[in-house]
Amino acid sequence: MKPEEWPIAASAADQSGRARRAGRDRLSTVRVDFFLDSAERLTEQERALMTAMLHCMVADIADALRAALPNMATPANDEGNLAIFDRLSEAGLLDRAGLMRLLLRRADEERIATGAKSRAGRREARVVQGLVSHRDGAVAAAAMALIIARGRRRDRFGQCLLHFDDLPRDEARALVCSLAAALRADLVVGTGAAEADRQLAAAMAQVMASLDTGSSVENLTATLIRLLDEEDALSNELIGAAAIEGEINFVAQALARRCGLSGEVALEELLSADPRRIMAMLRMGNLAREVAGGLLAGIGDLLGISDLGRAIAEFDRLSDADVANARSWVAADPLYQYAVDSLGTDNGQRTV
Repeated sequence: MKPEEWPIAASAADQSGRARRAGRDRLSTVRVDFFLDSAERLTEQERALMTAMLHCMVADIADALRAALPNMATPANDEGNLAIFDRLSEAGLLDRAGLMRLLLRRADEERIATGAKSRAGRREARVVQGLVSHRDGAVAAAAMALIIARGRRRDRFGQCLLHFDDLPRDEARALVCSLAAALRADLVVGTGAAEADRQLAAAMAQVMASLDTGSSVENLTATLIRLLDEEDALSNELIGAAAIEGEINFVAQALARRCGLSGEVALEELLSADPRRIMAMLRMGNLAREVAGGLLAGIGDLLGISDLGRAIAEFDRLSDADVANARSWVAADPLYQYAVDSLGTDNGQRTV
């Protein structure tokens, strides 16, 4: 792929780019990077998408803070926000597990959706769009709200974006506080430290008050799934059609609704790239065998399943007791799961 086709390759192709540090000062980072498992590393596409989403998120929050501050000018170009991004990154303030998890999840969802739509002869995605004309007005309204929200998470070039409302409250607060701290230096010059802190506190409160986690894509999808379920319209056929179209968030929320798990847990299982965990999740959601087979045929490779025959055999092998045990494990507190794994005991380990 040429640099002009994939911008992230441009710097690598530029042989006259700035020199990088050599010798022992760089050795610790190089050693870690060199021995990373290639199967676990980010692809260049994932890195580019996650970086772009994070850049835009930081810029949006910084602009919102500036707008809430009296006499705080917004930069005429992106250089001011890029400098802030670099400062936060160098200080490690962007390296947060929850934020990185959300960015990676979005990158996975985008990869699966794009891959599903590119299949030869595949029709355009119509499952969610078709629900806008549902006979139940609440379902139709929820579908329209989800479509509008998705539209707001695309830039003019169709690039996937992350919206402030998509952030968990703790992650949103951490980002807002970090960005306020980055803006403080410029504010102190004109107002003094005490007044700068007072203004920034008020600006942070105003920005946090605008956070509406109920408008996140996950919550809007969960609302649509709940309304469909209440109308007895959450059928195997609908879930299967959504899966084939790459609507992995829709599928995860549907399976979660059926088995009483959170949508986040269901999505983690579906994106685990572990055939046993994925098949267990499909069984937990009471997905019919033929629908599970259609899902595997349509997007199995996009979920990381290389042997579809072994995967469907795993689906058949699971007994009701196996499924119940698997559900008990994935429903457990993540800290408990971490402790069990750390202790390395057999009791309580994943059973499928």
